[in-house]
Formats: sequence, structure tokens, C-alpha cells
Amino acid sequence: MKIKSLILSLLLCSFAFAGPHSSECVKKMVDQLKAGKYDAAFEAILDESPFIKGSVNVPNIKMQYTTLFQNVETQYGKPVNFEILNTKTVGTLERTGFLIQCEKNAWVIEITEYNNPVSKKQYVVNFKVVAEDEAFTKYGV
Repeated sequence: MKIKSLILSLLLCSFAFAGPHSSECVKKMVDQLKAGKYDAAFEAILDESPFIKGSVNVPNIKMQYTTLFQNVETQYGKPVNFEILNTKTVGTLERTGFLIQCEKNAWVIEITEYNNPVSKKQYVVNFKVVAEDEAFTKYGV
């Protein structure tokens, strides 16, 4: 019986730790989107990630997401809140799905972050908006 309760405790602790860095990034993003600051919303997700800054054309991606955020707001309304849908971990990579609740509708994003074992820091390595069909497939019951 003690072993079962130990396993359950460890499992609950792992869910409690799931995605704290990405959750903070999404909270900042939602706050910036509420204020209509689309560039700052992208910066909140980018969060000084050395991987993204070193791997992609950041100004081009920033412009694309600024336009995307504007279009989403027009279609779905301003964000109201967000919730974590699911977190999956593979080694030092962690992918978290978030439901962004808006005034008229909701949309889903995924953030993949790298948990650096040397520096003990977490960095966003991928951010994407998930299509509705894919969201239901991945996160539906």
C-alpha cells in the first residue's frame, strides 16, 4: 500500500512541475495580447531562447506571428485566460499544449522547451498554433 501511495505522490509531483517555464511565457503572452501588444506577445514566447535566436530569422517569424495574433484577435476576440491541456516529456524535451480562451472562441498552442541539464534553465525551442482538428486528436478525450 505504501508503494502505491509513493508512486501516486511522485506522479502528482511530476504533473505539478509540468511546464512552469512555458506557463509563465504563455501568461506573459496572454497579458500582452490583452493589451494589443502583438510584438511583445511574440517576445514573451521567444523569452531570450538561444536556440530560436540562433536558428531562425527572428524578425521574419516575429512579423508572421504579429499578423497571426492580429487575425486571431479579430476572429476570436481578446484572450481572457489560458489552461494547460497536456504535457509530455521525452528526456530533456517537454511539450505542453495550452488552450487560450478568448471572448468568442478558443485556440490551442504548443510550446516545446528544452530543460538544459547543465545550466538548469528551460528554453523554448518550438512554438506553434495547433489546428482545431489536430487539437481534438491530441488533447480530446
